[in-house]
Amino acid sequence: MTTEPATTELRPGTPDFSDADTRDGASAGAVAHSAARTAEIRTDIPRFLPVAGHHEPAPFYLTADMFGGVPVELAGGAITHLVGKPVADPHRHTVDEIYFLVSPNPGGARIDVLVDGERHELTSPALLRVPAGAEHRFLTLEAEPGSYCFGLLLGSER
Repeated sequence: MTTEPATTELRPGTPDFSDADTRDGASAGAVAHSAARTAEIRTDIPRFLPVAGHHEPAPFYLTADMFGGVPVELAGGAITHLVGKPVADPHRHTVDEIYFLVSPNPGGARIDVLVDGERHELTSPALLRVPAGAEHRFLTLEAEPGSYCFGLLLGSER
């Protein structure tokens, strides 16, 4: 796992509120902290991690342990090679999940999503929220080259 930090310097003329008492209700410490900025770059992606119900480890591009801890995780990838091939059995997460279905052309990808027994057919571009605890699975029906489906987990509980 490599983290390649890069420092972003404040430009001349950038306000430094470290001596200020408050600004918009924030304490001086909070404002001073926001003025010191650094960027982090991750190149150790995707990480292939097990997910309950999935047949293979899923490719994660963002995990909760990255960047000092973030409250979301992002998994998924290209789906052209997945047409007609289920990647997971019906399963549940303890957090909400939002599916992002995208393709180069509108209508270039279609997936069938089953959420708690209710079937939804999504055509790109589309978003679908799966509530925490809902049993779900998706199947790619059609996907032109360059089509992707990502799942954004709103928390770190896979």
